[in-house]
Amino acid sequence: MITAQQITGCIKHSLYLQRAFNREKGLLDGLLADKNFHKAYEKDSLVSKLFKSLLASEDLTALNHKLRLFRNYEMTRVAIRDLTGHAPVEEVINDLSDLAEGLVSGALEWHYRQACIRFGTPIGLESGKEQKMLVIGMGKLGGRELNFSSDIDLIFAYPERGSAVNEKGRETSSEQFFIRLGQALNRSLAEYTEDGFVYRVDMRLRPFGDDGSLAVSFKELANYYQTHGRAWERYALIKARVIAGNKADGVELFNILHPFIFRQYVDYSALESLRELKKMIHSEVIKKERFANVKLGRGGIREIEFIAQSFQLVSGGREKTLQSRSLLTTLQACVDLNLLSAEDALLLKNAYLFLRKAENRLQEWNDQQTHDLPTEELQKSSLAESMGYQTYDLFFQALDEHRELVQKQFDLTFAETPQEPIQEPFNNAEQAPEKALDEGVSLLFLQEFGFLQAAEIKQAIDGFTQSKLFKRSSDDSTNRFFKLLPFIFTRLVETDNALETMKRLIQLFERTIQRSVYLVLLVENETAIQNLVSLCSLSQWLTDMLVKNPVLLEQLIDGDSLFQPLTASELMGEALKITELNLGDDEAFMNDIREWKNAQVFKVVASDVAGYLAVMKVSDSLTWIAESVLQSACDYAWNFMQQRHGLPGGMEEGRSPFMIIGYGKLGGIELGYGSDLDVVFLYEGLDKSLMSSGKRALENGIYFTRMAQKVISIMTINMPSGDLYEIDSRLRPNGASGLLVNSLESFQRYQQDKAWTWEHQALVRTRAVIGDVQGRKAFDSFKQSFIQQVRQDKTIKASVQEMRQKMRNELDKSGADFFDLKQGSGGIVDIEFIVQYVVLANAHKYPNLAKWSGNIQLLEEIKSLKILKVEQVDALEENYKFYRAMYHELALKHVSAMVERNKVATQIMAVEKIWHELMS
Repeated sequence: MITAQQITGCIKHSLYLQRAFNREKGLLDGLLADKNFHKAYEKDSLVSKLFKSLLASEDLTALNHKLRLFRNYEMTRVAIRDLTGHAPVEEVINDLSDLAEGLVSGALEWHYRQACIRFGTPIGLESGKEQKMLVIGMGKLGGRELNFSSDIDLIFAYPERGSAVNEKGRETSSEQFFIRLGQALNRSLAEYTEDGFVYRVDMRLRPFGDDGSLAVSFKELANYYQTHGRAWERYALIKARVIAGNKADGVELFNILHPFIFRQYVDYSALESLRELKKMIHSEVIKKERFANVKLGRGGIREIEFIAQSFQLVSGGREKTLQSRSLLTTLQACVDLNLLSAEDALLLKNAYLFLRKAENRLQEWNDQQTHDLPTEELQKSSLAESMGYQTYDLFFQALDEHRELVQKQFDLTFAETPQEPIQEPFNNAEQAPEKALDEGVSLLFLQEFGFLQAAEIKQAIDGFTQSKLFKRSSDDSTNRFFKLLPFIFTRLVETDNALETMKRLIQLFERTIQRSVYLVLLVENETAIQNLVSLCSLSQWLTDMLVKNPVLLEQLIDGDSLFQPLTASELMGEALKITELNLGDDEAFMNDIREWKNAQVFKVVASDVAGYLAVMKVSDSLTWIAESVLQSACDYAWNFMQQRHGLPGGMEEGRSPFMIIGYGKLGGIELGYGSDLDVVFLYEGLDKSLMSSGKRALENGIYFTRMAQKVISIMTINMPSGDLYEIDSRLRPNGASGLLVNSLESFQRYQQDKAWTWEHQALVRTRAVIGDVQGRKAFDSFKQSFIQQVRQDKTIKASVQEMRQKMRNELDKSGADFFDLKQGSGGIVDIEFIVQYVVLANAHKYPNLAKWSGNIQLLEEIKSLKILKVEQVDALEENYKFYRAMYHELALKHVSAMVERNKVATQIMAVEKIWHELMS
């Protein structure tokens, strides 16, 4: 408990408190009677109390009066708890931050409701939803580290453009609505009245500073940072936090801003930017002679913040524990990641708490925003005593010890000659990187490097550097490009196709030269350069992926991860996490799942062309990726349908009756690069006529059709981040003229009564890729029993031969010199038809044939059952794998699956021989 005697004893250290008690005679008794005065507030209780009370204000005068009374009372409470030693520094700065959050959020909501009465409720043009303004607290307010007399740095933002229409039909644009709302809020906070003021509000951190709009949409904010964002703005946004407004909108906003704040690679350029910012601050200190400043002076608070935030800016994109707004939490994360020793982090923490305590005591003296040490003897002795020292000299000695330790650590972190992240790659002085490449690459330079086609490589580079695109680029971009080139050359000279590779790299640089953040990624990461040159040398397909999606460059940093595609369970876990994080936001979900899919396919291609994956493992990985994307899309669509229409009628709790049956390569776990997905949509166990449970109820048949349409839309719509997969659902009952979605029961009846033999063949290659346990079991049970039915060998053989001949006539592009790998006689489809014939003709005797859907699995089963000769099966397996590997290779070269006939003559002859032996 804090006593009246303790309060009286601490007042001498604060002119601000002396005025407060003189102004309000009952203040002492009121404080002593307040239970929250004697202990720390419970989490969020102060914010909640202030918000509710302010919202109940009957008019503007009452609101402004309450704001100032609350501010004065709570500041008095904080000062006394601090000066009497009942509140540690962490509590003081947290309470001051909560006070600001409660006052701003309550005032914002009150003004918003009044604005809606006057102008109408703002509605988003795209979403049709009500729009609310967010107040983003910057700096120490955002980090919950506000000091006693701080002003508050704010940014105002709203989700999307739109308008508000009042009762008189007058329309106000969202921009004007929120500008006026922001102006009203600022007046309530900053204007002086007889009760004083609440906060000095600084809006200069908003886009374009004082010249910018007071309130901006999320899209405008994102465009600004992407186009104009500077290093110091990244620094400022590290601590940014939504302190007022709809917190769900805040999550959306920071998901947008996150890539700007935290680069997904080790960003060494951030050190240089912070170093320059520190120099600017230091020059201001010298200019204004503010050496005795606990915040900006040598070894002050700002230097500790720079140390912590340098690690955040450099490595925060890859280490999520560094993405904290709290300085103390960040210091601990630096220890955990071995970026700082535990001893150094403790010294910085102690110095920070000492300096913040001194800062608050300086400001509690007269409620002024000062960080300068006092010059008057009375305040000097008071400051020393309040800090626990008998004399000011002793206090100053302790202060200097802390500042020296901070300065020492700062100098180590921001040393002017840091170790280069890339080791010297040149073998002799003639090739030293200091050799000027500022304005181009000389022929002699390339010849000395050892390039056999030096003139052609120079011509390719000159064509790029003399283009309008290059000349329009910023100085930073062009300087980084020329800095990067020597490191590219050291890897390029090792390739067998240096000119071709250089041309491919230039395709990438044409895309990234005006987004130089990607050039920084390469300059600062030797492994990324090595992997980039190597993969572009091996594959045009990989180059095209990088050109379309430069964000994939981040995959090149970690060589171990790049050449180790994720397992099926890992892929599924990551894909479902994307769904979970983006529920309700179609655009964000579709972009994120596309970027993720591209990154996973990129890893597979890289591992394939580098020789780390066998052909069947490539297909496994590509199939697992597709399944994960399908499951993610289905989960998103399932949530979408439930939100709109409730649950399907008659559905048991915990079920998910929607199913996707994979056919062909998807069913057989044999996907290739760029493969379409052949699917059939089903639902299991429900009456199609029952109605769903939502307000906008649908019959089950329509419900699942809408869900399938949503899945197809997610998978096929063209987005800035690329595409997912083409969906082919024509294998459903009655083909393109049939229902998009069928019940499993109707699917079974169709297969039994109406399906052609070729549809039975296709069923051999199916499996349920999406569905709950009950649905999958039901489909597997049907498939196996249906495939195992007794069929006449001659009838099956005749039907298979007839269909195969029809396909050859219509689809085979083979000629005298070139062979169609897929449809040509003796090609892939012949092997698949042989397998399907054997399964349909023999499964009634050998039930295990109905269990598998992959050609290699089925051939192994056929071999073990001795249905065919061992040498026949071995030949089919060997040639099938050979064709598949060639098919992958051609896909990566962006050429059709046509090969010179003489290159596959042996394989054609072997497959044709077996076809005639079995099918004649």
